[in-house]
Amino acid sequence: MSDEAIQQVQVEILGRQFNIGTPAAEHSTLVQAVQMLNDKINAIQGTGRIVETDKIVIMAALNLTHDLLKLTVKDGLAVGDFERKIMSMVEACDKALAAEPPN
Repeated sequence: MSDEAIQQVQVEILGRQFNIGTPAAEHSTLVQAVQMLNDKINAIQGTGRIVETDKIVIMAALNLTHDLLKLTVKDGLAVGDFERKIMSMVEACDKALAAEPPN
């Protein structure tokens, strides 16, 4: 867990205000997630087939989860695994560049 301070971010979902704690480095990701959720909610509301708020939210969450599960890289490597491998390679490169050159 990071020692970074948690900041409170006010967001609106389905016309309701929420204060959500997030590390400052993840502020923009949280805002993007809220926007994606609101977009899904609006799309579901736009069809007019579902009117109950709880069902709309459940359908939006299910749609987003389904979209996330479809995000895989070749050979079934999940995006999170892919990001971790990239970060590991970046760290290895940083260590190699920081090492003293051989004489």
